[in-house]
Amino acid sequence: MYSLRERKGHAYQEVSEPQDDDYLYCEKCQNFFIDSCAAHGPPTFVKDSAVDKGHPNRSALTLPPGLRIRPSGIPEAGLGVWNEASDLPLGLHFGPYEGQITEDEEAANSGYSWLITKGRNCYEYVDGKDKSWANWMR
Repeated sequence: MYSLRERKGHAYQEVSEPQDDDYLYCEKCQNFFIDSCAAHGPPTFVKDSAVDKGHPNRSALTLPPGLRIRPSGIPEAGLGVWNEASDLPLGLHFGPYEGQITEDEEAANSGYSWLITKGRNCYEYVDGKDKSWANWMR
């Protein structure tokens, strides 16, 4: 039989733990942090130059001033980003990395993709091989 006594209600809430991709790194104290380094404050981000997606040379045009895309000195590495301005301060952050999001594992072979962990054994890629879609960080 069913009990007619009063029952306490339970409210369940899913707690989301920070993932590895949520952390940034402080070069000064060599610690990871989420929003702000406890010793050195919030990070400094460099914004990309605004260019519409689909522009044929978007990846080069989104570069912040002083940076250039040139062939890498690493054999078979393709292109790299070079600083032609003054020294960059320690701890400067660029991003986010932009490209086409895909679950196709072939994206890993492009050389311009980042693997994003979405959970246990669940991944997707941000593939920046298309110069009209990706930002300069490709």
